[in-house]
Amino acid sequence: MDEDGFEQFTMTREDIVNQMEPLQKLMNEEHKRRIGEILKHDPIILERMHSLKDEAGNWMERRESIRVQQNAYMHTHQLDSYFIDKRK
Repeated sequence: MDEDGFEQFTMTREDIVNQMEPLQKLMNEEHKRRIGEILKHDPIILERMHSLKDEAGNWMERRESIRVQQNAYMHTHQLDSYFIDKRK
């Protein structure tokens, strides 16, 4: 599932959970069992959420690194000066 689909899924799931909360007292054992089956999928959902968060964090770090490197070369230098870039 891509990021947008996953976001829509989690938002819909949250809405459903919020709608069910007032009905909690009316649930019988079968309802509770079925909810338990659904909750077994939470670790998979959380794993995907962490994966997307890590991916976004890595992207932001790469973007910042690229920006810093570009800024180093974009500074205007005096016309009669030299710029020497040495590799480490």
